[in-house]
Amino acid sequence: MELPLLILLTTQVLLPTFFLLWLWLPRPVDRITWLMRVVYGACYFAFITVVGRWDFLSTTLAIVLPLVFLASATLAYMRVRHHPWNRSASILRPHGLTAAMAVFFLALTARALSGYGYQDSAVDLDFPFASGNYYIGQGGSTTSINYHHTDKSQRYALDIVALNGFGARAASVMPKNLVDYVIYDREVKSPCTGVAVSTHDGIDDNRISETNTGEPAGNHIILACGTARVLLAHLRKGSITVQGGEIVTAGETLGRVGNSGNSSEPHLHMHAYLGGTLDYNAGEGLPMTFDGRFLVRGSTVTLP
Repeated sequence: MELPLLILLTTQVLLPTFFLLWLWLPRPVDRITWLMRVVYGACYFAFITVVGRWDFLSTTLAIVLPLVFLASATLAYMRVRHHPWNRSASILRPHGLTAAMAVFFLALTARALSGYGYQDSAVDLDFPFASGNYYIGQGGSTTSINYHHTDKSQRYALDIVALNGFGARAASVMPKNLVDYVIYDREVKSPCTGVAVSTHDGIDDNRISETNTGEPAGNHIILACGTARVLLAHLRKGSITVQGGEIVTAGETLGRVGNSGNSSEPHLHMHAYLGGTLDYNAGEGLPMTFDGRFLVRGSTVTLP
C-alpha cells in the first residue's frame, strides 16, 4: 500500500473509528473520563475536518462523521450520567496525557484555520471551470492546508479537482485509469480577460502516481490578467487552444485538464504572481479570490 493512501486511511478512517469506539469501550468509570474522551475526540475531529482530503473518500463524510461523534457522545453519556464525577484521587494522573493530546490537536486546528485569510492584496478572477462540483485539494495561506505555501511564487496556489455525485474526486480511492478521475479532460476556462503571454504543449500525461519533475508545470498557459500573471498547469497534451500573444476573454476555453508535469493524478494547478513574467517560479505570489471568495483546502464550488 502506498504511503499517502496509508496515511489517508489511518487519519480519516481508522482514527475516527477509534474515537467513536473509545466513547463506549472500555466503559468510562466516571463522568470526567467520559468528558475527557469527548474533548480529545472532538479536538481530533475538528483537526481532521479542516486538514483532511475528503475528496478521496467523500466530502459528505466531513460533515457526517463529526455529527455521528456528537450523537455517540450523547448516547455514551446516558450510560454514565449516574456515575460520580470523579473516582480518582488525582485528575492529572489518569487524564493528563489525554488533555495534552487534546490541546495538541486543538493547536494544529488553530494553525490550519489561520490559513483561511490573507494579508496581501488579492486579484479577483473567474473560476476556471463551467458547470459542476469542484473541490480545493490544496489552498490557503499556511502549509497545514496548502503545501505550496513554502514557495514564494506559489504561496496562494490552488489544486482543483472535480467531484462526482458521491462527493469523491474519482471512481475509487486511487484508480489507475486517468479517465476515472472526474476532472480529467474537463475544459479549462480563462479566469480573466487578458493576454495569453506564454503557452507550452507537447508533454504526455503521466501514469497515476508517477510525475515528470523535469517539466514541473507540464502543458501550461500563462495569462496576463492586468498586472498579475496567472499560471494554469498540468493540461492535457494537444488540448491548448490559444497561442502566446493572443487576447483571451473571461470564460473562453483555453485547454483541458490532464496529468502532465509534476502531477501524480489529474487536477488543475493555478497560481497568480507579480513579476517573473514568463518564469512562473520567479514572481511574488498573489492571493486569488473568486467573486470575492478566498478558497482553501476543503472549499467546494458548485456551478450550475
